[in-house]
Amino acid sequence: MKIKKLGLKIAYKDKEVIVYYTPNEEEVEKIIEMMLKEKPMAINEIHESLSNIVSDDKIRKIMRKMEEENKIKFDRTTKKYNLL
Repeated sequence: MKIKKLGLKIAYKDKEVIVYYTPNEEEVEKIIEMMLKEKPMAINEIHESLSNIVSDDKIRKIMRKMEEENKIKFDRTTKKYNLL
């Protein structure tokens, strides 16, 4: 998923580089929801897509919270997460 599509806030921008603010947990949850709306994803796909902006621990914590709140569900057959 492209950074622009994630809607992250720009901290600094010049001709050569763009620096984004790190998203908070609520923003990461919305990003994961956007990703899962497009298609079910395995955890490693989610980690890979967000590796430059969110730590793996933070992703796992947010995914656990989303599962507890019944926002997402893990499909043991496909080994992918689905948005509910």
